[in-house]
Amino acid sequence: MSSLASLEPVAQIGRYDVIGRLASGGMAEIFLARERGPHTVGRHLVLKRILPHVATDERMVEMFVHEAKLCMHLRHPNICPIYEFGEEGGSFYLAMEWVRGISLRDLIDRVGGALPVPMVTKIFADIAGALHHAHTCTDQTGRALSIVHRDVNPENIMIGFDGVAKLLDFGVAAAATERKHKTEAGNLKGKFAYISPEQYQGQALDGRSDVFSLGVSLYEALTGQSLYDRASEYETVAAIVLDPDVPSIRTVNGSVPPELDVIAQMALSKNRDERYQSADEMQAALLTFAAREGHHVRHTDIAGRLREIVPDLADAPPELDRREPASTGGWPKVDTPTHQAAAPVDEMQSLLLAAEADDELDELIGAKRRSGRLVAVVSLLIILVSLGVIGWVVTRRAAPAETGAAAADDGAAGEVDAPP
Repeated sequence: MSSLASLEPVAQIGRYDVIGRLASGGMAEIFLARERGPHTVGRHLVLKRILPHVATDERMVEMFVHEAKLCMHLRHPNICPIYEFGEEGGSFYLAMEWVRGISLRDLIDRVGGALPVPMVTKIFADIAGALHHAHTCTDQTGRALSIVHRDVNPENIMIGFDGVAKLLDFGVAAAATERKHKTEAGNLKGKFAYISPEQYQGQALDGRSDVFSLGVSLYEALTGQSLYDRASEYETVAAIVLDPDVPSIRTVNGSVPPELDVIAQMALSKNRDERYQSADEMQAALLTFAAREGHHVRHTDIAGRLREIVPDLADAPPELDRREPASTGGWPKVDTPTHQAAAPVDEMQSLLLAAEADDELDELIGAKRRSGRLVAVVSLLIILVSLGVIGWVVTRRAAPAETGAAAADDGAAGEVDAPP
């Protein structure tokens, strides 16, 4: 990585030299940075900060601080560690490990189909262990936090080029010791296909919700196909909430051993009482299966396989947007790109309406504990109303947005537009 060492910083924050932007999402952006220490001793890491146009939104800041509080308690080899939570000039940031690798989402897309069974089994056993750690970790007083990730999907599973899988992004995680955080419509966009039925139904969540999401991701890794992604969000939600069937992986990929298919089906049960009751149970099942099959996969084996699958990425330097970060007070001030302008009032209002619909669902379920199917139908209707509000706003703004689309695309050339 000598080429990175020679790059001049585009900004500074605290003891970190910002080298360039790696990615930008709806709430935060990710920068590659260099930590400065005595006698040039330092390391490359990642800085995650709230986007300038949402830095004044109290709810967004609360979510960011919430993520920092939870992640500070997590210490597991398969969870991306947080080094520091800081603030400078009104800008909050997280300093964390830079995982040089490829997301499970991108790996599946590059292969264009199912991934090797031994490799998948090892990766998912490791991630199940990471989830179990989050579900059972405690704070400094020994109090159980019972952290539920709530956003387990292939985008948030990173496989390092050293062969170690890491679970990323606890931005919408919830702890049982805190007041339940409402589901944000913006955070669900593009991830509807991995959310558990009970999360859609507004029920109190525990680790079994993450087990379901991990099962959906496992299905996708072993088939190369999305399990619940439908033509519209409406159909996707209905398939997860109302369809009782649990599909078999072997109907798509007959080479998957029956025992592994059973593991996936158990994780995917729509009734959480019929799933693995913990991520630890799922990890044990995967490890037992691997032992019976004679799969003794090491991290170095996965690293070697990655070099075979994506040789162009393993040794390549990261793609960086070398423009100076937009200012929030403590960062160098530059002109903010058009696509990062202040969020339109209509769009923000639609997100608030969707969140209010989620609140109403909680109150409705709390007041009327009826049959599971009735709750499912009511919750589905409220979810669809929320989606309709957002869809109406997006449609209404489509025409004027097209006018400036070309200019925005030109200004974003070279920027990676992916969730953090």
